Amino acid sequence: MPTPTRKRLSSARIFLVASFCVLPAIGGCSGEPSARELKNRQEFEALLTAISLKNPKELEADARRIEERQTLGELSNKGYNDLKAIIDKARSGDWAGAEKQAYEFRERQPYFK
Repeated sequence: MPTPTRKRLSSARIFLVASFCVLPAIGGCSGEPSARELKNRQEFEALLTAISLKNPKELEADARRIEERQTLGELSNKGYNDLKAIIDKARSGDWAGAEKQAYEFRERQPYFK
């Protein structure tokens, strides 16, 4: 029959194993952004700059790069659709609305896939 000390040691081992095996996997969800997410953020910031400056030429260049990232699988469909809605608003001439939407997007999702 296990003694109380042995039972505590066994529980401690289980906790340590769980800490070293399970927690790192969970921690990946809230850790540092990946290189992919950083690049998506960089492209988003370029888009936001074009919108803030009301620069159609830069808007189109940014839209092409964003579409290319989505085609290559570097940008998820959800991320692409969110950015496309902002791009479409700017293309329609609603620069202020696009800028507001972009800032709201950045607030909700600083980094995204």
